[in-house]
Amino acid sequence: MLIVFSISMLGHVLVHRILLSLARNFAFSQHLVRSLSISNLVLICFITVISTSATTCWLFIGILLITLKFFPTILRFFLLKRLRSALIPLLDCVILGLQTGKSFRLSLHTAIENQTGWVRLQLMELFESLSMSENVIAMKSALLKDFQQEILEIDRSQTRCVEQVRALRREYKMQEDFRRRSGQVTQQIKMQAIIVTVLYLALLSFVIMQFGFKDHRFLILMSFIIFSAGLVWIFLAGRRMKWKV
Repeated sequence: MLIVFSISMLGHVLVHRILLSLARNFAFSQHLVRSLSISNLVLICFITVISTSATTCWLFIGILLITLKFFPTILRFFLLKRLRSALIPLLDCVILGLQTGKSFRLSLHTAIENQTGWVRLQLMELFESLSMSENVIAMKSALLKDFQQEILEIDRSQTRCVEQVRALRREYKMQEDFRRRSGQVTQQIKMQAIIVTVLYLALLSFVIMQFGFKDHRFLILMSFIIFSAGLVWIFLAGRRMKWKV
């Protein structure tokens, strides 16, 4: 029992360090950090109680650590979607600041200050790149890198900033509308694929129950391979399709 408890405490420390690293990288609030720490402690205590051996305890902790390893990638995916949706309101604030007589940098800084969390952190790094060489701060995503290039060009021009920001806003607005419409099309394809899969599995179950699997295993296997290949081809074709705005 003492060995299991020691392993659990070690797991708690490792998980806590990973959570602190995530909090720094993704600008978690203090309330969220405390909640995650408490949840981590409760989970580790639960693992200690249900573990019957040191091996079982290591297994649970290993699964938890592996899950946390892939969690940043998943979280960054959703945060980038949030960042993309925040760019148009951000540019609206910049335009409003320029119309009131503020400089471009001051207008941009004010608009960024209104953001929160990870989005604010990323945009603040972008703002700092205005006063440095553009290669000093490397953006961590293609979206931020493209937005950085556009902002740098507007800042360097120092002329007709309002018109350039408005043009950039129209471009992002057009891309957002196009993504929404193309997303509706791909969503329909996914729904049809789900329905077809359900029907195929139901029919496959009926055939196996009525005629058996052993005597028809070759035909069943061939049908499964052909059906799986069709699904893979549909999704790969959708990903390779070139959409033009």
